[in-house]
Amino acid sequence: MASNMSDPLAGLIPPPNEVNNAHKVHSVAISCILLCVIASLTVFARLSVRISSERLGFDDYAIIPGTLLFIGWTVLAAYVNLNAGVGKPLWEITIAEYSLWYKGVVVSMWLYPIMSAAIRVSILCFYYRIFVTGNSKLKLPLQILLATQFLYIFVFSITPAFVCKPYHFAWDPLKHVLHCDDWYYYRTQVGLYSVSIALDAILFALPIVPLWKLKMPTKKRIGLIVIFLLGASSCIAASYKLGIFVNQMHFYVPTNATWLQHMMSRFIPGQWDKYGLTFWIPSQVEPTVALIGTSLPALGNLWTQTSQQISERWSKLTTLSGSKTSKEQNSGGSHNKAWASAGKFGFRGLAGSEVELVQGTNSNFKPTSTVKA
Repeated sequence: MASNMSDPLAGLIPPPNEVNNAHKVHSVAISCILLCVIASLTVFARLSVRISSERLGFDDYAIIPGTLLFIGWTVLAAYVNLNAGVGKPLWEITIAEYSLWYKGVVVSMWLYPIMSAAIRVSILCFYYRIFVTGNSKLKLPLQILLATQFLYIFVFSITPAFVCKPYHFAWDPLKHVLHCDDWYYYRTQVGLYSVSIALDAILFALPIVPLWKLKMPTKKRIGLIVIFLLGASSCIAASYKLGIFVNQMHFYVPTNATWLQHMMSRFIPGQWDKYGLTFWIPSQVEPTVALIGTSLPALGNLWTQTSQQISERWSKLTTLSGSKTSKEQNSGGSHNKAWASAGKFGFRGLAGSEVELVQGTNSNFKPTSTVKA
């Protein structure tokens, strides 16, 4: 009895010494990798279209470091989820796995703000390329937002440095609680995610007014607005992530009866039992949506180029078919020529300037952001 009073860990089940992945779930790591592949291929397609059409701009150069940082984030997510015990019952995780888990958390604190800011810079460069003409009213706001991204990186690269004293205890599972302030970590991360949402929301709303002023049919204007909003819609994913993060802190103190029988329940946050689904998946979805969304305007040209090729090939086929039947039906010749030139169903490939906001030959398709509001 006296022994139990002097040692609060007495009688508790110690952590395992050997790695046991019998009950491990790999779906989180697989999902992160698949999302990375989809987003990376989308960016690659965007750059290919811009290069082939000789329209490569600063926004395209800016998306490259953002994509590389996202790939690095994915490598981190996959490695931690596959090797740090994520996806297993907490009582089956070794101390070495918990140490690697904590290291993943530490790296994510520094990598996330740099990655998200880099993607945001690309979106802002795209807006600058499209909307800033002459003395556009959007020029100064866009410049301020670009400067804000570097301030954002600076501030949120400093705050993680004060989580633990000394810092090497950040990834020591048994001494972490003595030298680290998890609630400081919580508050700084809430601040980080909140600022990220605010910046994304500005990007979300910024293009609506200048796009609405475009001299083009209303239906096409609405379509362009939707495409641009998708590029900044990561604020929705970020809001979801923040909501989950705040909610999960309510489970910081473990309540699982089985887990409370184990020694590590006194050292590990209770919400880590769902960490893969509540942290890594939302954190992966957010940049994925941003990278895909910001590439959609450029990929509009890829769609029109492909549709033109299909239309031309179909026209050739219908022309050949028409020439074979013209000997039998002379009256249908003129109809077949019109049908061939338009393609089946009257389909016609659109010019690139009709899809993406670039300087083209269509004088009716120009931003009018300099027009007085």
